[in-house]
Amino acid sequence: MADESILIMKIGGSCLRNAEDFDKIVQIIKNYHSRYKLVLVVSALSGVTDLLIQTAKRSEKKEDYNDLLNGIKVKHEKIVKEILKDYHIPVIEYLEDNIKEIEKRLEDCVEYGLSCAKLDSITSYGEILSTFILSNYLKNRGINTVYLPANSFLVTDDVYNDALPLFDITKKMVKYKVIPILEKGFIPIITGFIARNKEGHITTLGRGGSDFTATILAHCLKKDDNDVRIILWKDVSGVMTASPKFEPNAKIIDTLTYAEAKELAYFGAKLLHPRCIYAVEDLKIPIEIRNFDKETNEHTLIVDKREEHSIVTGLAQIENVAMITVEGEAMVSIPGTAAKIFDLMGANNINVLMISQASSENNITFLVTLDDGDRAKDLLIQSPLFGKKWFKIKRELNVSLVAVVGENMGGTPGVAGRIFSALGKKKINIRAIAQGSSEINVSFIILRKDLRRTINILAREFDLV
Repeated sequence: MADESILIMKIGGSCLRNAEDFDKIVQIIKNYHSRYKLVLVVSALSGVTDLLIQTAKRSEKKEDYNDLLNGIKVKHEKIVKEILKDYHIPVIEYLEDNIKEIEKRLEDCVEYGLSCAKLDSITSYGEILSTFILSNYLKNRGINTVYLPANSFLVTDDVYNDALPLFDITKKMVKYKVIPILEKGFIPIITGFIARNKEGHITTLGRGGSDFTATILAHCLKKDDNDVRIILWKDVSGVMTASPKFEPNAKIIDTLTYAEAKELAYFGAKLLHPRCIYAVEDLKIPIEIRNFDKETNEHTLIVDKREEHSIVTGLAQIENVAMITVEGEAMVSIPGTAAKIFDLMGANNINVLMISQASSENNITFLVTLDDGDRAKDLLIQSPLFGKKWFKIKRELNVSLVAVVGENMGGTPGVAGRIFSALGKKKINIRAIAQGSSEINVSFIILRKDLRRTINILAREFDLV
């Protein structure tokens, strides 16, 4: 594989809606295949993973799920008959066999309950079916492809629903499973999202799982003497300077650094999950986000460094959060108070989104998702330490988190001052503030009713529109 250029393209579920979409995939392959050895990673058809999850949850409750399961079958049958026409019968048979397998797993859930491992097994069928359909369609169009389920080579830890790759093992498996296909000049068509653990049980990679599959593959295929790139085909043209929901004049960001992309992704830019970046950052493998629906060269490129010198690159927000404040004079005298708070949250699977602590050490404010707000407060009140009378526990549900992100912020004096001065002039109150030592991100909490105005004000203050 020396001196070879490899392009890994992730085809999202929004790119698999009809015959026109499938034909467009053929054109994309023809555009790139002369320059690269291609690998395609495929998501489930749009909405199918959610349907499979709903079906599994109904089976656990012993509720009827046949309408959902039939809906999944019909959705795939429709696309198969539309794109394959006379060639559709073998693929329909494959679909029917897999629907029967899903049904067996659902019956098992009715009898014995739904475990995380069973949920992974059930949700894996979304990618299995879509990838098999696309591979057969491309073969029918004269393109040499090999259908390759990722669980034949991608090995992870044992964390079901949110697994992480074991790179040493996966690299060896990629060498035996993927590279020979490329060396023959064929295109591997690979299931996104799904993997396996060492025992061979199906695992899944969580949110952004198919993107993660693409970056894991890139990591494993990258060598000192080859060029590896990634294109994520989506229904948007890239990462925007602000959410169009709040700022309709937001622009596409041409270039992001890995660090900026991780920060924006973590704080609400759902196009990419931060861990997708971790897989390729050290190897400096570029990622492009491109619009499948528009004939445009406008896109976002994610790389190690960028030449642009804008101070703020983008804004992100998490609209619905809960703010928990623990305060009391006892916090100063009791060592490890913060650790005890966050150990309690971690032990109960509550993700902490942001932390802010006063220098006096007599209060700590932190953010959790809105759904976890009540539970976080109750856990603290019921705990042996924080339930005592010298601690006060407060919870607010009417707040939002805003993050201002830019790699050049750290070397520019007065950025935080500009942020808070601009908001102060418009009488927007900041409830809590956090800034990491890297200074790439300033995060703060405001009332939810002020969110739109906050985004609008900062977008204009830093020329993001």
